[in-house]
Amino acid sequence: MSGTDLPAGGNSKDETEDLASCEKLAAIFRALGHPARLAIIQQLASQKGACCGEIVSHLPLAQSTVSQHLQVLKDAGLLLCDTRGRNCHYALNWQMLRQAECRTSHFWERLNAAQPEETEQPAGSHSVSTTD
Repeated sequence: MSGTDLPAGGNSKDETEDLASCEKLAAIFRALGHPARLAIIQQLASQKGACCGEIVSHLPLAQSTVSQHLQVLKDAGLLLCDTRGRNCHYALNWQMLRQAECRTSHFWERLNAAQPEETEQPAGSHSVSTTD
């Protein structure tokens, strides 16, 4: 099953909404799942935006590579692009980043709420045994 396939069966509306939310969060994680993209996001946050050449000057990557990473971030909705003559000026889409933060926080809250209560381990015992 791919990440966008819905399982067969009678999903409730809440389950379908949860799956859609997870798919949106996964798309954001995929876009942010590369160190160069995270560096681009950090750089744009500190500069309030920049053209591709300015971004390239701060990274040890070729212009074509940076352009590909910018496109991924733009496709995910995390960047806004303003064409100025022959240059594109990139800026963070703060609204989308806030939504990503909320989705991530909500995901972890739900995950933590589902965690079973931990049982105390006797002193000196380990929950995972290893053999040499």
